[in-house]
Amino acid sequence: MRNVYVLGTGMIKFGRYPEKTVPELGGQAAILALKDAGIAIKDVEMFACGNLYQSNAMVGQRILQQIGQTGIPVINVSNACATGSTAFREAYMSVASGMYDISMAVGVEQMGKQGLLGGTGGGDPAYSTEGKVGSGLMRGYRAHAQVRDQARALRENLGEVA
Repeated sequence: MRNVYVLGTGMIKFGRYPEKTVPELGGQAAILALKDAGIAIKDVEMFACGNLYQSNAMVGQRILQQIGQTGIPVINVSNACATGSTAFREAYMSVASGMYDISMAVGVEQMGKQGLLGGTGGGDPAYSTEGKVGSGLMRGYRAHAQVRDQARALRENLGEVA
């Protein structure tokens, strides 16, 4: 594995942007990072994008369309609260392995008013069922808690029997 360096970073102000799509938000952050790094999008050889709410909507490809790059490999990832860092890891590993010299990672989300509890979560309702059927993420957390509580109750009951 070879050494890897972060050349630039970019972040838009945290807030709600209902007038913008997720790819527009990600594109803004990507352009800021490119300027900070002093490189152009044509220098990027691989792009990793982290997005939870629109994980099946090819957000990475749509961001690249926004900023004028196509034809490079794109990895879209979704990993709950670690989605952005997972995208970063993919970009890091692609350079560390020697496969690419310059990779870029973008983590982007557009939360609804209820956050992970089930808002619209994506700006473009064509790509999201969040809020219409609840939140898949929260159902998973609730199911885990129920199993944990049932196991605890079983252990306590077995302890009383013994």
